[in-house]
Amino acid sequence: MSEFRGADLKQAVLKAEHALGRSKEELEIEVLDSGRRGLFGLFARPARISARVLAVVESAAPQPRTVQGEVEPNSVAAPVEEAVPKESAVGAPDLQAELSPEEITARHEHNLYRMSAAAVKLIDYLTTAYRALRIDVSARVAKSTAREVEIELNAKTPGQVIGYHGRRINAFEVLSAAFLSYQGVKDAQVTLDIENYRAKREEAITRLGERAVIDVIASGQAVFLDPMPARERKLLHKQLEENRNVRTYSQGREPFRSIVIAPK
Repeated sequence: MSEFRGADLKQAVLKAEHALGRSKEELEIEVLDSGRRGLFGLFARPARISARVLAVVESAAPQPRTVQGEVEPNSVAAPVEEAVPKESAVGAPDLQAELSPEEITARHEHNLYRMSAAAVKLIDYLTTAYRALRIDVSARVAKSTAREVEIELNAKTPGQVIGYHGRRINAFEVLSAAFLSYQGVKDAQVTLDIENYRAKREEAITRLGERAVIDVIASGQAVFLDPMPARERKLLHKQLEENRNVRTYSQGREPFRSIVIAPK
């Protein structure tokens, strides 16, 4: 089989079709590497496939033989019934599919190892990406579970790492989650912190909510806050959910989703 490469699987298949002069339906294709587009052009990898032309086999109906003791030309063979696997009822639990405690433990250990290995690569990615912005940072894993990772950043210029109102560090959190997804860790929760910025930000968000409530009660009109990440919106919702004078809701789309505090 010949090997073909492309920016993605589609381009690799197109190259195979052009080189072999056949459509993809006439090719036997094996995916060697689905490739990776990378982030900011980093860690990009081409897609690789191997392909060859399928051998065309013409299936002809077998001719009955006239040897003594076998089927005569005009005889009709009885149909052969194939065994069809029984399907379980829709929605019925498959008891054999239930995992044993040992299997659950083994899978959990595997997930922990996968996150740990991906977090090491994530640190290299973050330092490289910040360096592309001419910001020298170092990083370490402060906490790691199967689905969550907290990374502590360190730099001589923390303000450049954080950005205006935390926009840069928040953006890098989004990129970090995407990077972990490329590494096979889906729906990971990433927290980046530097010089206790996250705790200070929570205090600022709490004060912001208190001032907004005063403005809403005084004016009788809703207050529209600046866009903020989901973690900060959740903090405000929780802070004001039992307030008898105001209600909160989110509007807009990520990454510009924001909170509205309105009178009840």
